[in-house]
Amino acid sequence: MSVIYVSNISIDSGEDFTQDFTLYESGGKTIDLSGYRARAQIRKHPDSKTAVSFSVGFPDRSNGKINLSIPRWTTSLLKSGRYVYDVMVIKADNKKEVVLEGGALVRTGVSTDTAFTHQDSNDRTCIAVLNYSYQSFATLETKWNTFRSTYPNRRFYLLNPTSVGFGNTVTNTEYDSLACPDSFLEETTVNISPMI
Repeated sequence: MSVIYVSNISIDSGEDFTQDFTLYESGGKTIDLSGYRARAQIRKHPDSKTAVSFSVGFPDRSNGKINLSIPRWTTSLLKSGRYVYDVMVIKADNKKEVVLEGGALVRTGVSTDTAFTHQDSNDRTCIAVLNYSYQSFATLETKWNTFRSTYPNRRFYLLNPTSVGFGNTVTNTEYDSLACPDSFLEETTVNISPMI
């Protein structure tokens, strides 16, 4: 069982927010997050009906590293003040557990300009749907390398249609057999089942 850590954070309105955390078990050993999913939200107070979701990443799953981020065009919508947030992990067996929580102080900067807070071309999220009959592996690799060099910071999601449709967990075997470049798989999130 993991420890619920309390860590207060500060978010500057209109700026990109990102912060890494390391998650530990109660004995002090880092949690191996392989097979885990997570979600995190910030709210004005725990009973608030509205929330802003963090993007959750796993920079080093085996060493318990987790990353929370919110893009600047979303932080710009947060009013200054105190908020609360938490991080819930969903284990491979679908058990849910809150592992991190705390207060969030949202601060408004003095030098603000709407030009800095709007989403630009580099900030867009991209989604790819695989179609094996359409392109060769070499073509996919060339297109992926061109895309990644042109847009190195874009978040990317890979959808693999199956006989049961989208939104289903992709097994390791299916993930490893996707006909696309290795760097594509390393920098892409496979389609996962919705978190409820």
